[in-house]
Amino acid sequence: MSTRQKLLVALIFFVLLCVVSGIVALSDWMMGTPDNPSAREQRARVYAGRAIETGAELYGRLCVSCHGARGEGVASVAPALRRQDLFDGRRARELRWTESNEAFLQNTLRAGRPIPSRADVYSARMPAWDQEFGGTLSASQIEALVAFLTNWRADAPEVNAWGIVPAPARTPATTAPQAGVARVCWGLSAPYAGKQSPYRLDDKTILAQGKQIYDDKCAACHGATGKGDGPAAAALNPKPANLTDKNFMRTLPIDCHFFVIAEGVRGTAMPPWKSLGEEAVWKVLVYTRSLSGVP
Repeated sequence: MSTRQKLLVALIFFVLLCVVSGIVALSDWMMGTPDNPSAREQRARVYAGRAIETGAELYGRLCVSCHGARGEGVASVAPALRRQDLFDGRRARELRWTESNEAFLQNTLRAGRPIPSRADVYSARMPAWDQEFGGTLSASQIEALVAFLTNWRADAPEVNAWGIVPAPARTPATTAPQAGVARVCWGLSAPYAGKQSPYRLDDKTILAQGKQIYDDKCAACHGATGKGDGPAAAALNPKPANLTDKNFMRTLPIDCHFFVIAEGVRGTAMPPWKSLGEEAVWKVLVYTRSLSGVP
């Protein structure tokens, strides 16, 4: 048999093999029913089951100490994970996340939380777990952990994980606009309205102490120099404020600036920092106002 004939026979054999494989695969796909799933569906279920098992092992080893054995959370340490708003997309929308909810969970695990979402409620800081960000988990392990967490979706209860209560300083939305003042400041009321700094805005000692607080609590989002370009800023929408922008800072009177730091800004990633204490809030306010030079 010549070389040409051998190649022809091999080609015919290859084509026949592809046809047979295609017929088997098509049959496998079409013959599945809810009561008699196809082999393909069975393999997918087995794979998903193994991913959940792997995720359960990782959760038990890495997450239980903060989030509880069944995702119920640990008081004053970290929030519950087994809760409806985490799985139905509400939490992601609150943080202005625009991609899928699964991507939100994966991103949270991969990159962590550079600053606590509610430092006044929980003490733990979510670390980055992806190897790309200095963590210990591979991409497949992150996916397995998300598979395990979302397995709680069906029976997850409604949980007010953040202890959200109406902020006493906010007035009804019908408050009239105030020219030249940021919207968050409109209708500011007691105990914040009229507050004045107990420190001089050029006090070098207070500026140095405020910078220490800023570097620890604020730089991750607002950036080392206050331009809103910190390492966490890329994942946030809306973006952190540029504290060096004179025009923006002029719309933020000192009493309202104190309010924003203390109570946070709803609908953004800016958390409340009143747990630091009034003295610390004033010091970081003095420092951040120095970044723009607006008194």
